[in-house]
Amino acid sequence: ADLSNEIAKAYAQGWGVIAVSDVPGFVQARDSLLICAHKLAHLPQETLKTLEDEKSLYNAGWSHGKEKLGDKPDFAKGSFYFNPISDLPGTAEDREKYPLSYPLNVWPE
Repeated sequence: ADLSNEIAKAYAQGWGVIAVSDVPGFVQARDSLLICAHKLAHLPQETLKTLEDEKSLYNAGWSHGKEKLGDKPDFAKGSFYFNPISDLPGTAEDREKYPLSYPLNVWPE
C-alpha cells in the first residue's frame, strides 16, 4: 500500500518515528546477519583494515575507533555499514557528486 501521504503528514513538523512490523522473513534474516556480524568482527585486523572506506568517511564497510565518544575514539564497538538494497547505489553521477551519500559496499572476500 502507498503510505506516502501518511508519512508526509507524520513528518510535516520535521520530526517523526516510523515503526515497521510483520516483515516476512525479517527474524530469519536478522539471525543470519548476527551470525555473520560475529564472524566479521573476529576477522584478523589486517583483513578488517581492508574493509575500511576512508573516502566515504567510514559510511561503508568496517569502522572501529573512527567514531568519537566525547573527544576520544570509541574503541568499545565496531560497526559495519552497507547498503542493503544495492552494492552500486544511485547513478555514476550521483556517486561522483555525493560520494558520502552513495558509497559502494565493501565486502570481505
